[in-house]
Amino acid sequence: MTGNARRSGPPWSVDLLADLHAGALDPRTEAELRPLVENDPEAREILAALDATLDDLRDLPPIPMPRHVAERIDAALAEEARPVAPVVDFAQAKARRAKRLGWGAGLLAAAAVAVGVAVVAIPRDNTAGDNVAQEDKTTNAPVTGSAVPPGSTDRMPAVRGENFGPVFGDVLKAQNYGPLENQEQLADCLRGANITAGKPLGVSPITLDDKPAVMAILPAGTPGAYRIVVVDPQTCGPDNPDGVLANSTIEP
Repeated sequence: MTGNARRSGPPWSVDLLADLHAGALDPRTEAELRPLVENDPEAREILAALDATLDDLRDLPPIPMPRHVAERIDAALAEEARPVAPVVDFAQAKARRAKRLGWGAGLLAAAAVAVGVAVVAIPRDNTAGDNVAQEDKTTNAPVTGSAVPPGSTDRMPAVRGENFGPVFGDVLKAQNYGPLENQEQLADCLRGANITAGKPLGVSPITLDDKPAVMAILPAGTPGAYRIVVVDPQTCGPDNPDGVLANSTIEP
């Protein structure tokens, strides 16, 4: 545009005047155009209108993001995060010992545990099953993380204390309400602890310290944050806060 400012008007195009008003022109072009525009009444009116528009925009009150839009953004971010569990800074988690989730070794440790569980479970369905059964008879020891009879909860993700890290990815991918059957019954259980939530990002039966339970992963209200709630399906309900066995938040 340099060198052409004198030949582009008057009348000046609104786009050119808007660029001049916004300071988007290169210094040389602006220096050529500014005195020409200041001597043009029509151009000055357009610049004055742009000034008035900016003043009106500055006077507008802040417009909050609608809640349903924020929830959709949270859900989209959670979908992008699957199946990888978020990495929580160990020092920060240790400082919040009351709500510590035990991410210890972070994402790699969670992946290693998940792979280990899969390797243990696979031989039960193939020709190596007899060897596994014989080894169990020899050691007379149960499989780590499960103290329940086979065929009931032995395939559920197992959690000790509040170490949810190893099972987070599996639960986030699941939509299995187990004995609660549906979202409505889960919502009744959450109301017992004054927790209001829509559809969980992930839900699955688990064992918590060898006790059958249901774990739900909910949005925590900010991008990248999650809320983990574990309920006792036998006792939870809208009038029983003791039916909620765990309630923790993961922050990015």
